[in-house]
This record gives sequence, C-alpha cells and structure tokens, in this order.
Amino acid sequence: KPKPKAVLITGATLVDGTGAAPVAASWVLVRDGRFADVSTVADRRGRPALPKDVRVIEGAGKWIVPGFVDAHVHVESAADTKAMIRWGVTSARLMAEGARAAAHLGEHSRSRHHTPELFPAAPIFTAKSGWWSEEPPDPDLDRFPADAAAAKTAVFLARSLGSREIKVMDDDMGWCRDPLPKLPKIPAEVRSALIAEARRLGLRVSVHAPDLADASDAVADGATVLAHGIVDAPVTDDLVRRMREAHVFYVPTLDIFDFLADPRAFMARVLSDSRIRESLPKATLVRYASDAYFETYRRRYPNAAFVSRQLPVLSANAAKLKAAGVDVALGTDMWAFPGAGLHIELEDFVRAGWTPLEAIRAATLVSARSLGADADRGTIETGKRADFVILENDPLRDIRNTRSIERVFKAGRVAWSRYKTERAEE
Repeated sequence: KPKPKAVLITGATLVDGTGAAPVAASWVLVRDGRFADVSTVADRRGRPALPKDVRVIEGAGKWIVPGFVDAHVHVESAADTKAMIRWGVTSARLMAEGARAAAHLGEHSRSRHHTPELFPAAPIFTAKSGWWSEEPPDPDLDRFPADAAAAKTAVFLARSLGSREIKVMDDDMGWCRDPLPKLPKIPAEVRSALIAEARRLGLRVSVHAPDLADASDAVADGATVLAHGIVDAPVTDDLVRRMREAHVFYVPTLDIFDFLADPRAFMARVLSDSRIRESLPKATLVRYASDAYFETYRRRYPNAAFVSRQLPVLSANAAKLKAAGVDVALGTDMWAFPGAGLHIELEDFVRAGWTPLEAIRAATLVSARSLGADADRGTIETGKRADFVILENDPLRDIRNTRSIERVFKAGRVAWSRYKTERAEE
C-alpha cells in the first residue's frame, strides 16, 4: 500500500515556536517534507476539499510544538542519536574532535530518518594536557596548536574538510576540579588566532568558557556562541552590552552545573519521572544508582560545594542576558540522558524564570538561530521543514509535559511514535 504523500494534523493546539500565543484548533498540513499550510480549522471552512492522498491525524486535545533543537550535544553511539529523536530532538549542534568525520556524520544525518540532523562544531581546539586533550586527536590537523600561525593553519584545514563551526576550550576547570591541579589553558594568542581566522573564513565559533574573564575574552575575540553558562561571577553590564551588539548566543547548559553540584540528588530528581526512567536500559539504571558511579564524579570534580553555591549566580546570569535582549539558546551537554536532557534543561529554564512558552522558544527558534538554520526550521510556519512533535498534554501548563510525546516528525515523516505499529510502518 503506497504511503500518503501528505499528512494533516487537525484540531490540536499549536505552539509555533515564535513565542506567539498558542493557537487552538489548528490545521497543520505537511506535504513533501514541509509545512504546506499552517492555519486553523475555522480558516479552512469553505476551502476546497483535501485530496485523497492525505493522511489525517485527529489532534483534538493534543499539542503541537516544533522539533526541538539541542544547541550542545556530544554523540558516543548510534543509540544516543536514536534516544535524541525519541525525545523530539530533530536537530542538534554536535561538538566533535575530528573535522572530517564530523562533517561526514553531519552530511549522513540529513538523509537519515531516525537521527537528528547534526550541525558539527569541529574540531575541538584545546591546549596540550588541557581539558578535552585526552579525547581522540584529529588525524587531519592539529587540535593543540602551539602558536597563532599553527592555529590559523588548523582552522583553514578544518574549513577545507567541511567544518562550518569550530569549538575552542578555554578553561582550567578549577571551578569544578579544585583542589586538584588546574589544567593548562589554551594560550591567549592561540585562542584569538583561532577565533579570528574562523570568522575571517565565515565559520561560527563556540567557546567553552564558564569563567567570566575567559568568556569576556572570547566575546572580545569574536566568538559567536558561549557554549556554557558563566558560573564564577555575575555577568557585567559591559559584557551584556557587547554580547547583545555582536549577536553572541548564550547556551547556559544549566543541567550540567546542576549535575556537578550534586550528582546523587540530580539523578534522584530526574529518575523520579517514570517516562525518563522507563526509557533507559536496566543496566543503565543500575549503574546510575551505584555508589561507584557517584564516587567517580566525586573524585573527578571535587569542587561540588562551590558549584552548588554558584547555581543562583548561573541562573541570574542567564536571566539577565535574556532580559537585555541577548539570544539565550537551549543546549544540554547531557551525556547521561541523551535526548531526555533537553526536557530536563527546559525544566531548569523555567526554574530560572522563563515561562514555558519562552523556554520552548529557546529550545526551538533560538537554538536553530544559533546554528544559522532558523530560515529552515525552529518554528512551525508555512514553507519550513516539517520537524515537529505531537504532545499528549499541555506544555504551557507544566513544562514537564513536553515529555508526553506521542509522535515525532522529521522532514514530514514519523521518526518516532508511541504506537508500535506506526513505528514498524516507518
């Protein structure tokens, strides 16, 4: 039996991702992988009847939101990307070590049905023996340039291998590792050269810099994205102004700081949600409950008391930047809960002062904008790619209802469904 060429979701409440008020009894027609008509049931009265090749999904009592965009992920396996799509993440910024491999993975993800489309930020530049230096080297270029000339050469090679964004680590990790020895930081002249050359070549630049001084330097150098929140001190008015004027995106990754402040309490809170708990393999649940798991993090990141004390500063910084008009995008960096981490971060955004409507906008339109992809996704509007999620419960009443996923569509096709027969068909 041939599959319908179009899908219509009728009667659901639409949250389109722009930040506009929800639209009751919506009419969302998808054809050839794109939104062909976004209106309301009332608007359709008197118009011609639909052709026979349309599959109709009755959406009364349900909610439609754009496919979520995670602005900071790492991928360790195919299982991670399957988990992301199951949780409604249809696009993501992939932080990766190797430029060639990441570009290939990104290209491959465009045509894959059961994985988000990945936008690589690669390679990840750092100092020798610095944070992230133990991860695999890039076989085609130097991830640890020793001087400005080497930095420029490495960025040029990255672009030739397909990179459209690079990542720079600028962090001694003292904020979470003290009293362990601080790690070597990338030299200032190397950081500046990496960012300047990337911008000259038209590349975006994500910078890992959770300390205020490092973040300020990165913005001064021309970073386009701060990949983590600033945790050590309140953001200054001058930095806020410069970020707004330069259109720098801020990705606070509140969940990671939450986790490092108290891994045991974080796990207890997250796993109290049966939807997340039941999505995980039994072996993973056993590991997340073991003393050995928490001891590993206690040894690696012993400065948990400082992180815990700074959580209000972290939240206040994100709220201040948002209030000033800086684009605050939602990203997770959540290795423990790929896909589900986005919903944890949505809850953290609301706890930090966002309304549910604002949090959804941050996880859709603003995150897509941070990737330079908002012309094609991030909102439910006629002409855009049909990435969207059907929810069973109202996410504006309780942001945790974004977890009540019935179906996930990527480019107009069901990528995940709670109905096993539908998953088999796809």
